[in-house]
Amino acid sequence: MKILGILLSTAGLAGVGVLALATPAQAVEAANCPGARTISSAQIFRDNKPPGWGDVKLVRDNCSQYWAEVTMDAKLPKYALTSAYLQQYGGSNSGRVLSCDSGGGTGAVTAGQRTCRTPKVKSLDTSTTFVAIAREFHNYGGGYQKISENRTARTR
Repeated sequence: MKILGILLSTAGLAGVGVLALATPAQAVEAANCPGARTISSAQIFRDNKPPGWGDVKLVRDNCSQYWAEVTMDAKLPKYALTSAYLQQYGGSNSGRVLSCDSGGGTGAVTAGQRTCRTPKVKSLDTSTTFVAIAREFHNYGGGYQKISENRTARTR
């Protein structure tokens, strides 16, 4: 019986090793690029009036990857939609704007959710700057209409 227990625990440890090897590429990338930090943030106001309902952040990691994140204070109701946008200034992609719905993003914040992020953009060009923008939309039956927008400072 003792030998059976040892075999089962060894098999269990081997299974953990297999699980560790099967991590998604994004998790591996995150492990290789630690140090994600907010470099600029701004509060989100509904109808452009206080009180604030969330935050938009411009984030950078140690691999010079930039992205925008939006986090609402509470889960969105069924008629609301929020997204973060990353706008790039300078460099070969000047003027590019990516949203949470762009490939590599997590998808816009919809009913019952609180947060999303844009795809990550790598930039080693010191003349390139970025802005994170948050927009909130409401739909009461006539289609989504923007009710608020705020942005971070333009920075690198």
